[in-house]
Amino acid sequence: MVAAAHVADVFAKMAATCPIVTAKDLQLRANARLGRRMDLPGDRVRVNWATVHVSASPEDVHMAQDRVRLRAQARADRDLRQLRFVQTLAFRDQLREDPTLILAQLLLDSPTAVTQQTLEMIPKIAAHVSSYAPGAAWVQTAHLLNEWYGGLAPDAKQFVVDRLCTVAGEFGGERIAQQLRDAHQGATDSFVPSEGPDHETATSPSGSRPPL
Repeated sequence: MVAAAHVADVFAKMAATCPIVTAKDLQLRANARLGRRMDLPGDRVRVNWATVHVSASPEDVHMAQDRVRLRAQARADRDLRQLRFVQTLAFRDQLREDPTLILAQLLLDSPTAVTQQTLEMIPKIAAHVSSYAPGAAWVQTAHLLNEWYGGLAPDAKQFVVDRLCTVAGEFGGERIAQQLRDAHQGATDSFVPSEGPDHETATSPSGSRPPL
């Protein structure tokens, strides 16, 4: 009885860490261990060898195999989602540096989907994406101008907006000038479109006309 209890205890500890789908492997491992001579501690008993036979019902094995497959599929799906997320972030960063990659990616993935409408839309998307590129010179310029402009006195802000409207009018940017006036109501009441690059109408708060 002591020997049988010892064999059962050894096998139970081994079986506790083995899934049912590895029943045959468990049997081989258990018999490899129990097939050696063992002296039981605390008892004057020696076990020369023992053997076990491990079996599981086909239904239980099939159910366990299904669970293993589901867990493996879940891990694969999670890894795939993570990979796609990383690739999306990398592609976004690349688009910020070179928005024309949109067209290249579209031609690579779905060449038949490229139509005249697509070709007309791509430049608009590219321009929109590039406007948010952290490394783009104009984005950095916009941040610097915003930082500088925000700290100016009200009369200085009025002069800056007035001068920008003047420059816009000189180079065919009447629409931009109008948008500036709308965005800064009252700051450009004195704006008058100039007749040429050498003609200046805006004056600084101190009365001088500093060059651009």
